[in-house]
Amino acid sequence: MAIPGSRLLAKLVLNLYQYGGLALNRVFTNAISASFRELGRRTTIHRPFTVFGEASISIGKGAHIGPDSWLLCLERPDHAGDPLIRIGDGCSFAGGLTITAAAGVTIGDEVLVGRNVHISDHAHEFRKPDVPVIHQGITEARPVWIGDGAWIGQGVVICPGVRIGRGSVIGANSVVKSDVPDRCVAVGSPARIVRRIDAD
Repeated sequence: MAIPGSRLLAKLVLNLYQYGGLALNRVFTNAISASFRELGRRTTIHRPFTVFGEASISIGKGAHIGPDSWLLCLERPDHAGDPLIRIGDGCSFAGGLTITAAAGVTIGDEVLVGRNVHISDHAHEFRKPDVPVIHQGITEARPVWIGDGAWIGQGVVICPGVRIGRGSVIGANSVVKSDVPDRCVAVGSPARIVRRIDAD
């Protein structure tokens, strides 16, 4: 049984760890902010963080990107210069997020995303049996769009060309291969709509 003094010390150490980590993440975010196309006020990116093609990434105000996240833009010769990854205001990503974009990934405002979610707007070519997949390039590049206020559960995979409607919910570990309309709940692999969310 912990004695009162040791409990107080443990709480102090935990607070220092938590608030010290938050402060370091804010310093880190501020230090890298100019490398992005746009990075809004009060947005925090937690370390460790991996990013490629940051000049093609726009992140809105008050967003939270949790640790172990990975954002990658694959530049194309026909890329017109607009952001390939666009994240809206007030989004929260718990961590372990992966977004890879060649055609464009757009996430609306105030989208809530659980841990270890994978979002990609392209697939890997694999039809040449004598060539390692890593050297075959990408295929099926089609934009992904996630509407305002959606909730994406833990472990979800969102495939190329998918549109997820405003206020919709995707259940944990689902694989989304087709569009989900506004205010719907979809679950499974492949994800299927199981109910609609009625307006009040």
